[in-house]
Amino acid sequence: MGKLDFAPIADTTRRAEIVALLRRAILTGQLEPGQKLNELRIAEQMRVSRAPLREAMRELVQEGILTSIPYAGTFVIDVTAKDIDDAYSLNKVLDEFAIELTWPLRDQRFLDELDRRHEAVKQATRDRDTTRQIETALQLHGLIHEWADNSVLLETWQRLTSRLQMYFALHQRARNELVPDEDIHETYVRLLKGADMRAAQSHAREHIGLDFEELLAYALSLEQRDSKGAKVDRAGPTRNRSDGS
Repeated sequence: MGKLDFAPIADTTRRAEIVALLRRAILTGQLEPGQKLNELRIAEQMRVSRAPLREAMRELVQEGILTSIPYAGTFVIDVTAKDIDDAYSLNKVLDEFAIELTWPLRDQRFLDELDRRHEAVKQATRDRDTTRQIETALQLHGLIHEWADNSVLLETWQRLTSRLQMYFALHQRARNELVPDEDIHETYVRLLKGADMRAAQSHAREHIGLDFEELLAYALSLEQRDSKGAKVDRAGPTRNRSDGS
């Protein structure tokens, strides 16, 4: 792994920018699954005190992409095949339910916002910006959860989103592919605008399953690598990866 450097940030947007920088470091692989965060080094690189850094790290712990282990520190979550299977299985159920709730609530505002978010995904794809492509794709998929008018559904989706971001990023790195095809969401968007709810739900399930087996195989390879290196003990890890310390 290459040297990890964080640029200094402005005081006025301290916590939000720290969160964004840490998340991007995780999604781009600068901070790897299972890696320990060195608070002192990161705070020095960002030129911030450790208090707002810790607040940002706690936010990412709540999102589920960092984990805090007493007397050990804060780590990027490990990625296991079961984690991915659990997340994708839940995503399929949530999407199907969200489409059902959203279907009678669709109006012109929904259609316009669907097109806007779809265009944002395509632009990120054209720009070959991996992180932004993942973020905008999840924002596109999140529209049905936002429109469904169910607060518990939305909260569940928002918590799942951070893990999905990480899994999508891992998958793209595993394939050595910067971004997927630009038209990957064309059918999804067209069906959400159409008259056949069942077809939209069916396609959403298929869309979630795209390359799922490939990602699962990659996760298994990570588990085998960590097992051989004796790096992972999920009950109480002793790790030898850190962000430069």
